[in-house]
Amino acid sequence: MTVYQKLLEDMSKHAAGEYPKECCGIITKDFEYVPCKNISPKPKESFVLDPVALLDYEDTCWGVFHSHPGDENPLPSEDDKKGAAFDEYKFIVGFGNKFYLYWLDRNIDAIRFDDFKEEHLI
Repeated sequence: MTVYQKLLEDMSKHAAGEYPKECCGIITKDFEYVPCKNISPKPKESFVLDPVALLDYEDTCWGVFHSHPGDENPLPSEDDKKGAAFDEYKFIVGFGNKFYLYWLDRNIDAIRFDDFKEEHLI
């Protein structure tokens, strides 16, 4: 199993285990997935990554994942796009076997997204 496949599997398992709530976690620079607490007051509708976890992984964080439970095409929501203002991190949203990478592209001052692929781990 490749690092990419393991990452997808770990995110998918976490999302399924937290269903119907949104889950969230940190992806390290070694591309390991660290499940975190979603401290949102409305976890079925949104996520708020526990800031303590982000501080714990501040030097090794590559990105942040969260799920859109039950969504067959889990595109980033408007709130997700607003939260992607931190260009030092990549953001992934997904559920099941469909995952999208999204990020703030300061060159065009817009949020961009793409299917999450193995080549994004470079």
